[in-house]
Amino acid sequence: MNRNNIMNDPQIKNFIENYNVSGTFIKSFSSLLDQNTCADLDISNKNISIEIEKLDFELLDGDAIAFKSQIDQDGNKIGYYRLVFALNGALIDEFFVIY
Repeated sequence: MNRNNIMNDPQIKNFIENYNVSGTFIKSFSSLLDQNTCADLDISNKNISIEIEKLDFELLDGDAIAFKSQIDQDGNKIGYYRLVFALNGALIDEFFVIY
């Protein structure tokens, strides 16, 4: 995901803090794992994690922002988890992608 220069890093940091993006990542990811089987998620086991300290971001059409974290399993990058927020902080969508 490419970084878009319309919002600068301090604005992104403020968005992450003001709208608890890290907390939303943890809560949404945990809920996804709890509500689905390994077969549903196309993974061998649920011993997977996301890296919320290293979020990539992308502005989408000027009215939404997407944050993406890689998904790791046993030290290997196996996919990514992406959350899309409206600029008012409302969660719009989520994507769980396994390679």
